[in-house]
Amino acid sequence: MKLKITFCAVALMAITLAAEASAEAKNYVPHGTTVQRLSEAAGAVVVGKLQRVEDVQLAEVGIDAKRWPSRHDGKSQDGQDNIRRDGVIKVEQVLKGNLAVGTEVHFVSVRQLKFDNYDADLKTESAIWFLHSRPEDNRIAVLVDERGAVSASDVNGNFVAATDFVRDQLAGKNTVDHMLDAIDFQAGRLSVDCALELSWQFESYQGAMTETQRQRILSMAQVSPVGSTERNELVTAIGRYKPEGGLDGLFSIMLNDSNWSTTSLGCWALEEIDRGAAIARLLAEWPNAASDKSRQIVIVRSLGLIRPKAGHDGAQVRTDTLNLVGGLLKSSTDKNLLREALIASRDLRTEQEHVEALKKLIDERDTNGLTDTEIKAAIVALAACRKTIITQTGIAEAVYARTYLEDLAVAEPVLAQVIKPALEFPWTVLIAGADGRGH
Repeated sequence: MKLKITFCAVALMAITLAAEASAEAKNYVPHGTTVQRLSEAAGAVVVGKLQRVEDVQLAEVGIDAKRWPSRHDGKSQDGQDNIRRDGVIKVEQVLKGNLAVGTEVHFVSVRQLKFDNYDADLKTESAIWFLHSRPEDNRIAVLVDERGAVSASDVNGNFVAATDFVRDQLAGKNTVDHMLDAIDFQAGRLSVDCALELSWQFESYQGAMTETQRQRILSMAQVSPVGSTERNELVTAIGRYKPEGGLDGLFSIMLNDSNWSTTSLGCWALEEIDRGAAIARLLAEWPNAASDKSRQIVIVRSLGLIRPKAGHDGAQVRTDTLNLVGGLLKSSTDKNLLREALIASRDLRTEQEHVEALKKLIDERDTNGLTDTEIKAAIVALAACRKTIITQTGIAEAVYARTYLEDLAVAEPVLAQVIKPALEFPWTVLIAGADGRGH
């Protein structure tokens, strides 16, 4: 059974990156633009240095000027009527295609940038360029803007190794071990791309992957830097490939890393391996985390994300989860942990189990020391306390504390700004978690 954590994890992993006023590739999907994917998609792959940008006079307004009208003083894009800007690469090596070594390659300048507005590394360093013939006019262009140019700086100076890697990829020689060897946790392009490739393109590698390789992924995830992209992708890969001991390995990572991304992706991976065992383990870990707020936060957040259900996971598991979270809904709870409990209470789709505790937090707001952040979170969680009713016209939801909340909205118009959207659909109203972000 796929629950909402699947959406959370996928949304996190597939985030589209963008830059405002700098010459950076934007609006790309990372897992779709790894060096492996670009190698396959490119019509030509060359190693070379950007030499200059030339202006080509046109008789009419070109498609590039229309597509990239000048923005940010030309620093992010600089299309100009009746001009097409072409970049020129001095070719050092041809890794794919029929371009002659030593020649210059002209391509349609990325977002019609002038030479000065390219990233510094592309103006001073050799790069691997992934090129294609664009269908509009068959002119050569760079795949996915600068995402299709990998400079020495992008790979932390290991440019020869990166070039060899792409050459091997094009020759069909890259293996899972080769990719794992390239993951060095330095956040370089090749390291990140190999982690992305293994986590997202798993169907290409799953059939031939050995248990030894699965164990390498598990071990590497455990030693990966906290908060790193490589950690996120390797945690995801554990859920994809399910190594022996994966459940224990994920818990060792998650309980020592309270980053929301680690918890979210870790929960998804736990569900992929063994949802029931994961829930039982989370509940069993709670007594051991009594003096560790970070671990408590991870456990509560995880239970809210996985959301044990009586009909699927068992009534006792559901009750134990509701009791654990409900026991934290009091003003004496550490505020960070309380906010995570409020998020979990909302996400657990509770009925009346937490109503009285949430009302108490709200009723005593003038004296219990809670800030507006916690009070508003309690309102959202209370609005989520609902009972599903099947009627002749379909399925409806009855809010247990609707009258209470509507009266509160009348009495305190400031709170009405939270109450009204929470009553409409509480799961779209974000609650600030321990990391200060809305969840």
